[in-house]
Amino acid sequence: MDRRPVSNPLVRFRDLTVAYDEGEGPPPAKVTLIEDRSRSILSQNDSPDVGFRWSANPYRGCLHACAYCVAPETPVLLGDGSTRRIDELIHGDEIIGTQVDDEGVRRYVRTRVLDRWATYKPAHRIILADGRDLIASADHRFLSDRGWRYVGEGEWPRPALNGDDVLLGANVSTIATGIRCEPRPGLRVQSITPVGMRSLVDITTGTGDFIANGVVSHNCYARPTHEYLDLGAGTDFDTKIVVKRDAPELLREAFEKKSWQGELVMFSGVTDCYQAIERDLEITRRCLEVCLEYRNPVSVISKSALVERDIDLFLELAKHARFNIHVSLAFTDNEMSRSIEPWAASPDRRFKVIERLAKAGVPVGVMCAPIMPGINDSQVVGVLERAAAAGATTAGWVLLRLPGAVKQVFEERVRAVMPLAAEKVLHRIRSTRGGEKLYDSSFHARGRGEGPYADTIAMMFDTTIKRLGLNRRDEEWERGDQTPTTFVRPAPRTGQLSLF
Repeated sequence: MDRRPVSNPLVRFRDLTVAYDEGEGPPPAKVTLIEDRSRSILSQNDSPDVGFRWSANPYRGCLHACAYCVAPETPVLLGDGSTRRIDELIHGDEIIGTQVDDEGVRRYVRTRVLDRWATYKPAHRIILADGRDLIASADHRFLSDRGWRYVGEGEWPRPALNGDDVLLGANVSTIATGIRCEPRPGLRVQSITPVGMRSLVDITTGTGDFIANGVVSHNCYARPTHEYLDLGAGTDFDTKIVVKRDAPELLREAFEKKSWQGELVMFSGVTDCYQAIERDLEITRRCLEVCLEYRNPVSVISKSALVERDIDLFLELAKHARFNIHVSLAFTDNEMSRSIEPWAASPDRRFKVIERLAKAGVPVGVMCAPIMPGINDSQVVGVLERAAAAGATTAGWVLLRLPGAVKQVFEERVRAVMPLAAEKVLHRIRSTRGGEKLYDSSFHARGRGEGPYADTIAMMFDTTIKRLGLNRRDEEWERGDQTPTTFVRPAPRTGQLSLF
């Protein structure tokens, strides 16, 4: 299915057609690539919770589900009381959103546009009692008297609009900052009908919402938070990825500096370095070729089946430099994985990746991350057993992390995807974070949690990897910085022949 990106006159980009492995992922999609012109590739980390100091990130952002869209002509309320079409908004425009105050009352406030993009997908027309209509995708949400409601049903159970819902909002002329945001009789949903494929537009705002034709409308929060939630990395319909095309050259420059001591480089510290567009761009592969050229120690973590393409390179790295790869995998249930990680390779497919890497002789492990209490913690033993049977020799784990505003985003998604189990899940998560909060950013606690439930997960994991032999570690990796590096700078290339 064609996905039509919005051009951005401030940056350069090009479109690519993405092919997915063996039926994994969505239909071919066009990807908008935004050039990253920064002059560095290595990021330094000093956290005691992370087992590496240096990471390289050829890509910033992930292929994700920017699905919460409305028609381009939809009028959005600006901060000065006027309106403007959503497709004419730009970064920094002041608009009206809503915010819940200290007393729990939702009021209109000023906010700003942080981003805007477009897509092309099936749309629906929502007719309200006062005659106004809105065109939006099935994944778009409006605020009703019963909370946020999707325009249509999804692949998993979620609250959808129906004739019992009354939306929050008002006539545009009566909306002003500070006024209480309330449901209006004229905003009762009368009908929702499909209208076929349409060009649709969405924005990201400071409050997480905006006023669309007088109705409170949810914006897409996924763009700034998907890398933390691990939802939809390498996947979904509309794509807008910042790419560092000159990453291999920048990496070579870093290796040539006298200060570089040949330490381990992790691909990647934030974003999966094997996104679907890597098939075409080969930025990660070329970076790994630079590591091989300098025999620099390397570690890779990915959930993409595309890693199989580079088995030959992995073998050379393992032969001439220290190398390993971990497949990120925390589910055995394909259906549950799809609901949490939309369009990522299925667990079955990732177990096959481990098997193929192991049979080829590539040092491979499994990274159980994120472990989500009440969701997939019961599947951890199964993941480890299947990974060991497939040939993995090492394993690691990370507890679900919900920093900053991601807490609210995750909670909302859980309530939408698992409405009957949501309270149990959130209670379990809080029990690993001191009992009252969803996250603790303290060193040592943020990746493992604390309390009896977190201790149970840790003990279960440790006991299982010992039983399966997944606790084996190459002594060189165990010694870390104390291990003599394999790094060596190649001889300078010149056009002049040697006299000897």
